Amino acid sequence: MAFERFIKTGRSSLPKVSIWSRGQIGFSLGAINKYDLDKFSHVVLLYDKDDEKVGFMFTNNEHEEGAVKLSVRKTGATVGAKPFLDYYEIDFSETRRYDMKYDKEQNLYVIDLKEQDSSDKQTE
Repeated sequence: MAFERFIKTGRSSLPKVSIWSRGQIGFSLGAINKYDLDKFSHVVLLYDKDDEKVGFMFTNNEHEEGAVKLSVRKTGATVGAKPFLDYYEIDFSETRRYDMKYDKEQNLYVIDLKEQDSSDKQTE
């Protein structure tokens, strides 16, 4: 077996989602790369009250009901989510980070609000 040189220094490649204290949701570069989120222009936000999970349905249809503009940059992507967070009373008084997973059964990308990432402190 041959050694492979690691050259992707900088940010982690793990797919993470941050809910920022300013009412935005941020997707890490790892999430962008793993799930090809840069191919989408909008996202529909969903919430499961019973399980306290947030779902993300990415789309290029700006007329999709509930679609919100996704701003993709070189370091990640963001979406304005204050109305969503307020409506469902999701605490965003401080920035929190979560693992992003794909749920095949629901065909959604999901974060579990009960499983905050404590591996490192995310800053805005």
